[in-house]
Amino acid sequence: MSCHRSIKWQGMTNEFDELIWRLLDGKTSSEEVCRGKEWVENDEHKRHFKQLQKFWNVVNGPHVSFERKQKELIRFQDFMRKHSQKKERTFVGKKWYRNAAVWLIPILSAAFGVWHEFSREYASPFLAETGELVSPGMPQAVLTISGGDTIVLQPNRAVDIQLAGQVRVVGSGESIVYELDEGESPRVERYNTLATPVGGEYQVELSDGSKVWLNSLTKLRYPEVFKEDCREVYLTGEAYFEVKHDAERPFVVVVDGMKVAVYGTRFNVNTYHAGVVQTVLVDGKVGVQVDATGKEIVLHPNEMATYSEESQQVNVKAIVPYVYTAWKDGKFVFDEEPVEEIMKRLSRWYGIKVVYKNEQVKEQLFTGIITRYAEVKDVLHLIEETALVHFYLNGNVVTVSTD
Repeated sequence: MSCHRSIKWQGMTNEFDELIWRLLDGKTSSEEVCRGKEWVENDEHKRHFKQLQKFWNVVNGPHVSFERKQKELIRFQDFMRKHSQKKERTFVGKKWYRNAAVWLIPILSAAFGVWHEFSREYASPFLAETGELVSPGMPQAVLTISGGDTIVLQPNRAVDIQLAGQVRVVGSGESIVYELDEGESPRVERYNTLATPVGGEYQVELSDGSKVWLNSLTKLRYPEVFKEDCREVYLTGEAYFEVKHDAERPFVVVVDGMKVAVYGTRFNVNTYHAGVVQTVLVDGKVGVQVDATGKEIVLHPNEMATYSEESQQVNVKAIVPYVYTAWKDGKFVFDEEPVEEIMKRLSRWYGIKVVYKNEQVKEQLFTGIITRYAEVKDVLHLIEETALVHFYLNGNVVTVSTD
């Protein structure tokens, strides 16, 4: 967030500007929200809110360039100067600006319920919709144990499964934990598979204490109890790992065409794109090894390795990890991301089908942070507010256009 601080107060000397940034820190009341809702009914106020919303989206892009932030800040200040030349607005006995900034809350997932209510009343004129609501994903998965039996895992459904030996699987419906007696050592390695569907996510704590978050359309295969000399799991889809340190037993994530050797760390692996594997290191140390060459590339924190099956090459670049890991915290983070890539992510989470009216619309860019637990129409509405695209939602089919 240091890039935010570098321009946070530059040129922002009036109370209104300062309130915006305090609001973005989450310091608002429900009373202010109610007053703001009435305030925004005015068409001119609504236009002002959209300008503020657009500015916040750009400035809070995780690695939007400093130059672009400065440019948008100047545009924002110019807008504010023109706005302040008009007569002071009051609302319920207080200055309008004490309520206007409340409408930046939609960008903050912590207050999404407010935006959800607002969006129903002030929906974009372009976002037409028919049919039933398209709801977000939820914790759900299927656990396949070594004998082939399957257990459906869903919210609010307790889990307590006694496996072979002294291994037990327990959970609350949103996650499962493998528990074993001290000294338990398998004579035969028995594998389980945890798989999430479209619109699913799940968490598992493995027998060594390592934790794994699975995104939608993901499959993780792992032993009930790890061997004494190695911990190896197999992944397709996307998962975030917090690996328990064990110098004697390296942790290895096997994906198509490569391996990620782990040495006690937090990282994310994404295999959604055919023939491409992305590994993002949050902290610790990992080594990315290509099967075809055997060469290992060591990643440092805040780096991403992208492996291409076609070229058999691994490219490494500096990144902001949160852009790639925020999904496990319930957020979509888009940083100048093409609409086509955004819609792929929404499709996996909401189970929607996407139709494009023209190829150009796929290349439109959007920057913003949106909660994953909103109805899809509300997410599309937010994207429409700041990107040059329009959506038509018919059942679970979304048509995307620029007109």
